[in-house]
Amino acid sequence: MLELYQTNRKQAQEYRESLVSQLNQLTDPQDLPSIQDNNPQPFYLEFKKKLALFVQNETDLLQEELQQSENSHLLLLKRTALVDAVVQTGFARAVWMCNRGRTEPWGSHDFPVAVIARGGYGREEMYFHSDVDMQIVVRTGATEEEKERGYQLINFFDYLLVYQDIFPTAASTGHSEIDTESLDLKENEVASFHSLLEHRMVAGNPLVYREFTSSIKTASLIHKDKIIRHCLQYKHYFEVPNTVFRQEPNLKEELRRLYWALSLVRIQEGYHEINQFELLVELYNTGKLSTTAFKNMKKALNFVSRMRLFLHCHQKGSHRDVLSYEVREVIAESMGYAGKVREFFQEYFFNAVLPMKRFSRNLFWDGITPSTEKARRLSPDFALNSESQIVLQEGREDVTWDSPLPILELFVWVSRKNYFLSYPVVRAIERHADQMLPMFQSGADQVQIQQLFHAILRGKHFARALRYLHEFRLLESFFIPEFKNLSGLLQDIYVHLFPTDIHVLAALDALNRLDIDPEADPFLTGLYHSLKDKSTMRLSVLLHDIGKGLKTEGENEELVGSRAVPRILENLGFGKNQKMIRDIAFLVEKHLMMRDLMMLDPDDDTTYEMIWDLVEKNVERLKMLILLTYADRAGTKMKMTQTQIDQLKYFYQFTLQFKKRESVPIPVKQEFLKMIRLPRDLQSQLQIYDQFKKSRDGFATELFYKPEHPAELVVCTRDQQGLLYKIAAVLAFNHLSIIEANVHTLDDNVFDIFKVVSATGDPVDFSNFFFIQKQVIDDLRRVFVGNLDIASLYRGRALNSSHQVSKYNDIKLKVSIIGRTVKVETHDILGTMMMETRVFSDLNMKIDRAVIHTTLENASNVFYVRPEDVRKIIQEEDKFKTQLKNALLPLIKIKPIFPNEPAEVA
Repeated sequence: MLELYQTNRKQAQEYRESLVSQLNQLTDPQDLPSIQDNNPQPFYLEFKKKLALFVQNETDLLQEELQQSENSHLLLLKRTALVDAVVQTGFARAVWMCNRGRTEPWGSHDFPVAVIARGGYGREEMYFHSDVDMQIVVRTGATEEEKERGYQLINFFDYLLVYQDIFPTAASTGHSEIDTESLDLKENEVASFHSLLEHRMVAGNPLVYREFTSSIKTASLIHKDKIIRHCLQYKHYFEVPNTVFRQEPNLKEELRRLYWALSLVRIQEGYHEINQFELLVELYNTGKLSTTAFKNMKKALNFVSRMRLFLHCHQKGSHRDVLSYEVREVIAESMGYAGKVREFFQEYFFNAVLPMKRFSRNLFWDGITPSTEKARRLSPDFALNSESQIVLQEGREDVTWDSPLPILELFVWVSRKNYFLSYPVVRAIERHADQMLPMFQSGADQVQIQQLFHAILRGKHFARALRYLHEFRLLESFFIPEFKNLSGLLQDIYVHLFPTDIHVLAALDALNRLDIDPEADPFLTGLYHSLKDKSTMRLSVLLHDIGKGLKTEGENEELVGSRAVPRILENLGFGKNQKMIRDIAFLVEKHLMMRDLMMLDPDDDTTYEMIWDLVEKNVERLKMLILLTYADRAGTKMKMTQTQIDQLKYFYQFTLQFKKRESVPIPVKQEFLKMIRLPRDLQSQLQIYDQFKKSRDGFATELFYKPEHPAELVVCTRDQQGLLYKIAAVLAFNHLSIIEANVHTLDDNVFDIFKVVSATGDPVDFSNFFFIQKQVIDDLRRVFVGNLDIASLYRGRALNSSHQVSKYNDIKLKVSIIGRTVKVETHDILGTMMMETRVFSDLNMKIDRAVIHTTLENASNVFYVRPEDVRKIIQEEDKFKTQLKNALLPLIKIKPIFPNEPAEVA
């Protein structure tokens, strides 16, 4: 491997020399604009123009080479060589500018200046959009004349290179003088100094660089403890909750795990190499890394580096290192996984970043001396130190176990006492994990294993213990084999931050916080503590998504998971507890229902009737369903807001109380209305309804302006087919989005209130409001009074812009039936409500009420329809979904919703 890297360096050096030669010719001052009247601006601009074009052409060639090569080390060296060549050319031209008018020109050695690469640039690990970090050093011992000459050079260099956009990212410099006498290093300066330890001369005076190197070496020896403490601050990269399993991982962050491990060992033990590829070889050759660790870390570094290079080909800016959903298929294909995104992520997770984290962690923790002060003995093999870490007993460092029981018992202590596992214990577990297979266990051991799991589940810190079990693959090996299918399983990117297994663990963390976090929500905490059986609750969260890893195409994951519950609980030793089995199977099957029910009308008693019927009038199930809903959401991007938690609280209270309500007689209502003064909004609505009752046309409407809030549209008319569709169409074609709808029907009279915003999601601008108000009212009057059909009114008009539709390749659609409601989830695109209600109208289905929700560019609209319409949808669900999808498709195309000419029938 060292020979390969030496060959790479030779090629990179030849490439650098070739580039310097080309750039010297390209930027010959004789071919650049002359500097007249002391105005160098034309010279700078032409210099920048030539360099920028050259850099772009060479970058294109390197990106083409990337497509054919898997040698990340060489590509990073070449990219660095390109930056070096540009910096050296800029420095040479700065020297030339200093020499203008001189009869005896200065050489670069006549300036007390050196340009030094630092950080990633110093390590020669430059990606296509890496920042170019340099330190320009001036020798302190230089004479005032030499210093003045040096600062003049630096000024020209800054204008030629640093202040120009030569590279597609930032070029930053720091200016300093070498001071070998003052070597003080304050705590807030350690991070900056640390990057100077990864230094390399690029241009300038070698004597200045030599002094700089000596100064840095002296300071690093004096402040070695401070620098090591700085490295130790990054130990969180190696903790179990800091997972590598993310659906949109930041590759720079993943590479930092390796970086801080290598930095620590290099500083502690004085290793020479700073390039990470070559430092791994040095560590291996000196016996610091085993063959297995070296091969895994080298492979992972090369794989992730290549991915990051490809990412920089497709992304810019602050998110350039994030493997986002929008580019992951392209990156997978570039890495040789065309059409195999799932396989690509499995390779990334299990053969790249996970081994890199584990072996980097081992290297990092090898450099830390744990506390050896024993607090107390836990077992013949384990003790507790003063830092609440479980450590190996003295003399048991090389212990081997034939049974898994001593190791599994560790996690009972973690769960009960919140102890941590020390690094030697982690290493011991990993050494034995593969040898402790369930197939070699006796029946007696199996019973004890089940008892240990019960103890872990009952512990106050159960979530941490379960994370440890999953980290070491013990959860799937000894307890729930089905959990293996969830590992690294990708989910809906719009909702989930993590793959399925880590989402489940995050949900368990959220549930556990209700028991241990004094700042947790009081209502949820009280609900959790009131449960009669917390083990059922915890198992429900652990198993709520188990069906995702078991289902086949076309199967319902909730039903599949529910059916698997009896088998899983039998294996865990709960087979005789039939009540637990029934409750967990119910919760797994219905765990999404409460989220759906929260979208219904909170003022309608039928909502609470549906909830009460759903939980089969069982208060314990209601509590657990609410807590499961909260925990499930907490493990996603869409964590519950305090308002949503309050909504859960109200749903819980109203569900228990709604049957106690009594209807109020009409005379009492009339007397009550005489006693109070209606709020201004209700007064306005009442006046519109009064206009409607007096109107010969049977129609009245008004659009009200609300400063910094959604505008409010009130429509009163006679009930008719497709009424909601017509209103939604008028609003959509006037570029207004409905964010809330309240539909009220009494006999033949309809009173509808809509809260609307502009198509961008912002409140309607006052300067444009009166134009929109007139247009909306006129259009509604044409439709409801003039009986003009929607297609005729808006024929030939497109709805969405190219920018809006470019985000979507296809329609995402999910339809759920909740009692007598139909919930439709899809993209939040202008016109969504119009097209959805159009389908109901075309199928002659009456919408009695609609509840609208929009979050993170997703629309979840709930429509209350007649029982017979619900039955019709259930009977022809596939046909209904197809019709909805076909109706929504025109919204993601730049075409008229209602073409000028009818389409020909084939």
